[in-house]
Amino acid sequence: MSGLLLNTYILSISLQLSAPNIQWYTEDYPPFNYQSQGQLHGLAFNVLRTAYQNLDWHMDASNIMLTPWPRAYKALQQQENSCVFSMTYTESRAKLFNFVGLVIPNTVAVIAHKNSGISIEQLKRDKALTFGVVKNDIGHQSLLNYGIPESQFVYLKTGLELVRMVDYKRVDLIAYGDAIARYQFKRAKIDPQNYRLLLPLLESKLGYACNKSVPQTLIQRLDKAIKAAVLAQPELLQYHDAVE
Repeated sequence: MSGLLLNTYILSISLQLSAPNIQWYTEDYPPFNYQSQGQLHGLAFNVLRTAYQNLDWHMDASNIMLTPWPRAYKALQQQENSCVFSMTYTESRAKLFNFVGLVIPNTVAVIAHKNSGISIEQLKRDKALTFGVVKNDIGHQSLLNYGIPESQFVYLKTGLELVRMVDYKRVDLIAYGDAIARYQFKRAKIDPQNYRLLLPLLESKLGYACNKSVPQTLIQRLDKAIKAAVLAQPELLQYHDAVE
């Protein structure tokens, strides 16, 4: 083996050894995580990448799997050494997964067209109402906790599908992260000013969730590094209410 090939091989091995044994999953959830021109972007991705750099861990973004949320959620439940970003914290989810780096505020809400005439009082009373949700997304789970039965849900794969369906009047309402919905409306070339936050369902924080098999020592190091990165570079959590 030539000297150049040997050095390349040694570098490759050293990078592999410096990377924790984690399979990362993410979804299209702008501005926190999304893909543009074949590359990952977003606040949660930027924070995670900075934390990896500060820990001298190697991150290969091409190995992060971008999938619909139901698939990512299922993988997190079933696959050892798997982690997902970003996920909204709830007590019930904390029993299933280990959360890391809870630093990003998130408001989950029922969103309606401003001219729909639907009131908060109707939500539990009117069984004819349909709610667009992404299965096992925090909007879906929050509506279940609020008392809306599964029979009134229309399951969609992405937030972009949610905003299109409510604009086409195929569903009456959607339940989703408020900031994310605004991004998705603009992506779909729908004026977000035509929509209103009808009912806040949950005020929580977004972070990174890992399967319980991920070692606690690794969880603790990553949590500390994420919080330190945001403290040192608060601009990592700044975003503009516009499509990137």
